[in-house]
Amino acid sequence: MGYFNTKRPIFIVPSVKCCEEFDKIDKFLEILNNSGIGLIIKNVQSDVGRKGYNPFNLIATLIYCFSKFKGSLREIENLCQFDLRVIYLMEQQQPSDSSIKDCINKYIVPYQYEIFTMITKAIIEDLNVNIDIQYNDGTKIEANANKYKFVWKPTTYHKKLDIKIKELFLKMGIEIKNKIKSFELNELIKEYVVRENIDINSIPTGKGKRLTKEQRNYKLAYQYLIKLLEYEEKETICGENRNSYYKTDKDATAMVLKEDYYSKSSHDFHAGYNIQVMVSSGLITMYGVFQNRDDFYTFIPMNDLYYKYYEEYPKNECADSGYGMYENYQYMKNHNIKNYVKHSTWSGEADGKRPQLFYTFNDGVMCLNTCIGEEISFDGIRHQRYKNSKLYKFVGCNNCNYSYICKKNLKNKSYDYRLYELVPEYELLKEEARKNLQSPRGIEIRINRSIQVEGAFGQIKNNMNYDRIRRRGLDKVSCEIMLICLGANIRKYFSTLDGNKLKDNYWDTPNNLSFEKFPFPKQKKN
Repeated sequence: MGYFNTKRPIFIVPSVKCCEEFDKIDKFLEILNNSGIGLIIKNVQSDVGRKGYNPFNLIATLIYCFSKFKGSLREIENLCQFDLRVIYLMEQQQPSDSSIKDCINKYIVPYQYEIFTMITKAIIEDLNVNIDIQYNDGTKIEANANKYKFVWKPTTYHKKLDIKIKELFLKMGIEIKNKIKSFELNELIKEYVVRENIDINSIPTGKGKRLTKEQRNYKLAYQYLIKLLEYEEKETICGENRNSYYKTDKDATAMVLKEDYYSKSSHDFHAGYNIQVMVSSGLITMYGVFQNRDDFYTFIPMNDLYYKYYEEYPKNECADSGYGMYENYQYMKNHNIKNYVKHSTWSGEADGKRPQLFYTFNDGVMCLNTCIGEEISFDGIRHQRYKNSKLYKFVGCNNCNYSYICKKNLKNKSYDYRLYELVPEYELLKEEARKNLQSPRGIEIRINRSIQVEGAFGQIKNNMNYDRIRRRGLDKVSCEIMLICLGANIRKYFSTLDGNKLKDNYWDTPNNLSFEKFPFPKQKKN
C-alpha cells in the first residue's frame, strides 16, 4: 500500500484562525462601506451588455490582496481559486486575470485619487488619529521597460539641423529668421518646387545619375524635413520637464537608481518613476507619480493634490533637504504651513564642514566677522544668477580670521573684499526653517520623519518586495502605486485590530532635550 494515496475533494471547515481573519475582513468591508466609494462604482456600472463579476467584491478583493503583498494579476487570480479569505470576499466567484485587469482599468484608474483618499479618510476617522504633521519623501522605482531602449531629447541636434536648414534656404534665395517648424518647412519646399518648376516624380535616383542644382536642393530639403519631423516627435513625447523617454514605456524617464539589478552598482541609467508619498501617524495620506529626476519640483504638486482631496493644507510639514528651495518655502509661507523642511546646505551646517557664512536680518546682511555688507549693483561686475537676488560687498577680508573658510573656493583670494549674491527673503525663510528644526519640537519631528516615511518605503520595497513596477503608462503606474499605498494602509489597519495602536509620534521628546546648536567655526590667525 502506498503512502501517498489519491485524495478526494472534501469539505474544509474553517479553523478558529480563519474565523478571526474573517472578522477582520468584515471590519475591512465596513471601512469600505463607510468611505462612500460604493457610489463611485455604482455610477460607473453599466446596464448594457452581459453582466460581469460583482465589481464591489472584486475591488474589495484587489485592495485586500495588495495588503497581503500580492499585486500581480496572476497571483490574484490564483488566490480567488485557492485562498479561503479571498474566496470569502469573492463569494466563490473566480475571475480571470483579464477580468481583474478590466476592472482596474474601468473602475480604479479614472478615480484612483478619490478612492484612495476616501478609504484613507475612513481609516483615519475610525482610528481617530491625528494627521496635523505630514512627512514628505520620495523614492525612485524601476519601470517595466527595456533598459537599453531609451531616447534622449534631441535639443542640440535640433539646433544644428535648424542652422543647416537656414543655410540651405539662404542658398535657395529664401531667408528664415525664426526657428522653423516642420509644417512651415513643408510649405517652403512646396513653394520652391512650384517656383523652380521641379517635377519631383521624374528626379533620377541611383549612382551615376546627374541632378540639377534645384533637384539637389529639393532632395536635401526633403531629408531635412524627415529629420525635423523625427526630432519634433521626440521632443513632444519628452515634454518640457524631461530629457529622455523609453521606447517600451514612453512615460518612463532615464534615472540613476540606487542599485542596478544587472551590475549591482548605481552609475547606470534605468527607466524609472519618481514616487512621492506623504505620511502621517504611520498612514500614507497622499501619493504621487512624477517623471522628475529630482524632488525639488514635486513638493508643490503633492501639496496641491493634498489640498484638492482633503480640502485643507497640512498644518505642519517636514521633508529632507531635497525639497529646500525658495519656491517651496514661499509656497509654505503663503498657505500657512509651518516649515520643517531642511534647506540644501543643512548637512554642511550641522557637521560644521560648510558653516553658515552670512546672516540676514531686517536691515541687511552680516558676515561671520560681523561686517555689514554693502548692497551694490550688478552692472559691469557679474551676471545676476537668481531672480530677486541682491549683490553685497564685504570688505576687510585679508585681515579676517574666518577668511580660510569664507574664501576657500574663490578663484582670486588676493582681493581684500568678497562679493556675495543672495535672495534676502529666501535667507529669512531659511532662518525660520532653521529655528523650527533646531527646536526640541523640530528634533522630534525630524526623527519621526525618518521613522515614518522611510519606514513606509521600507514596507513597500522590502517587506512587499516591490522594487520594479509591473504596469506601463503614467496613469496605470499611478494606479498601481495607489493600490500599493492603500494596501499598506489596510495592513496598518489590520494590525490595529490585533491590538497594536497607531501612534502620532514614534519617538517622543525627552524632557531635558534642549535647543540644538550647530558648531560655530573657529577663528584662525593669519
